[in-house]
Amino acid sequence: MSGQPAAARGEVMRGVLSLSARTWSNLMYRDTRWPVDGDHECADCVRNRSLPGEIESLPTSGELPRDSRNRRKRPPDLHVVRGNWTVIPASRAMNRIFLRWVFVLVACVPALAQPVGNEPQNQPVPVNMAQIVTLVRNRNLLVKASQEGIRIAEARVAQAEALRLGKIGVDGSYLRLNDQIAISSPPVHVPLLGGLTLAVPPVVIAPTDLLHVRLEAGLPIFTGGKISNAIGMARAGERASRSLSGDTEAAAILQAECFYLSVLLGREVVRLNERALDAYKQHLADARAAHRLGIAANYDVIRAETAVAEQEKRLTEARNRLELAQAALKTALDLPESAAIEISGALFEPPELPPLEEAEVAALKGHPGLEALRQKVEALARAERMEKADYLPQVVAVAGKETVTGKLAQTDPKWFAGVRASWSLFEGGTRRARVAEKAAEAAQARIELRHAEEQVRLAVRNSLLEYESQRNALASARKATELARESLRLATKRFNVGTGTSLEVLDANVALTAAEVGVQNSLFQMIVAYLEFHRHAGDISKVALRLGK
Repeated sequence: MSGQPAAARGEVMRGVLSLSARTWSNLMYRDTRWPVDGDHECADCVRNRSLPGEIESLPTSGELPRDSRNRRKRPPDLHVVRGNWTVIPASRAMNRIFLRWVFVLVACVPALAQPVGNEPQNQPVPVNMAQIVTLVRNRNLLVKASQEGIRIAEARVAQAEALRLGKIGVDGSYLRLNDQIAISSPPVHVPLLGGLTLAVPPVVIAPTDLLHVRLEAGLPIFTGGKISNAIGMARAGERASRSLSGDTEAAAILQAECFYLSVLLGREVVRLNERALDAYKQHLADARAAHRLGIAANYDVIRAETAVAEQEKRLTEARNRLELAQAALKTALDLPESAAIEISGALFEPPELPPLEEAEVAALKGHPGLEALRQKVEALARAERMEKADYLPQVVAVAGKETVTGKLAQTDPKWFAGVRASWSLFEGGTRRARVAEKAAEAAQARIELRHAEEQVRLAVRNSLLEYESQRNALASARKATELARESLRLATKRFNVGTGTSLEVLDANVALTAAEVGVQNSLFQMIVAYLEFHRHAGDISKVALRLGK
């Protein structure tokens, strides 16, 4: 089942689970019923449900039973049908149950051994120039961390925008006074009633228990631009985080593509060294044959054996470099060390790069790292203006209502609405220092931006010059390959007829291998320079997808 697609595996699992449920139900709900004759061979019967009535027993005399019309009835089979139910002997039922569970286990073990939702573990991961872009976006750890940075910046934007909406809260308090607060009045004398004195009861202002549960709301009216600048700073920070994430992704794609190209180069170098080793072994066989015929000296045989040993060493080193490049590629793609990868593609000659002036303009405009620095400068400028807003008054509209009015003082309002203003006139120079700090940070960011732009210009120039240099080296290596191949042909022919030496053949083999490796290395360096330019231009993912096709 490991080679089946996910949909087919899901259908098989649903069928297996359905069969398991039916089998378990039949096993759990079967019961044992004893017939009238306890000595009957079918005494223990297993069925799906209880049977109505009693099970008839066979006569012990061997005579067949008779029906109501005195007709003989045929003996019951092993499977006796009553109505809609079937009575099955226990031995046969248990055999069926055992076979069903064996089938269930055989079907489930391969399916359960494969993790649900994952591809089969032994299936190799296809890797090419276009597939690397997808793998880096989905698996690279640095890219995932940068995406979390975007979510952090989005949360900060939401926090800043929430400042416009004000606040609504509940404020509660409970106080226990030592005595109630009341106003006492002196007694009143009434002369008309015979000089009676009337006592005036005290007026309770506040009870002993005071409970305040106030629902209060506040909405900022004027903040001197503090909230708007805070929102602008948060949005600039979000754009900077997205640009930094793009820069991290571009760097990760370039690194993974370089490792991928190193694998392609290493594979070609291994192939060329294997072919050279075969040529050396063939020359060794020719040298030994010529020595036996007396055409070549023993020195030629020893020299050929030495060349074979040296070539085996070079082949081992090439294979080690290839294995190291594959391990680096797995690390860049966050693949486990035991994962199998299927690398496709070959080194090729990339397209032309634009002129230097056009390339610099494209890089300064599209480099994600430069865009992140620009957004950082804007965010710090917003932060400076936000600190300057502290010089202005802060005005907030407020309103509130007491939700519990049973235990309030007589002087406590039940609701209120109004405007609250605050203006800090003197803080000992703290505000001025904060403004100066943000201004210095903004100036520092501008200097960093200028420095980064110069570095990008230099990197673009280096990529273009490296591309041109490797293109000339490629043309030279191709000519050297033609010359080395012809030299090897002539040296081999001279050695076979006895007019040449083994040293000439071996030197021609070395020159041919070196020239062919030089061609592949020039192609590798050209592609790397091409990708480095587009990494600075900010479109390396699009270029890699296009080249991968």
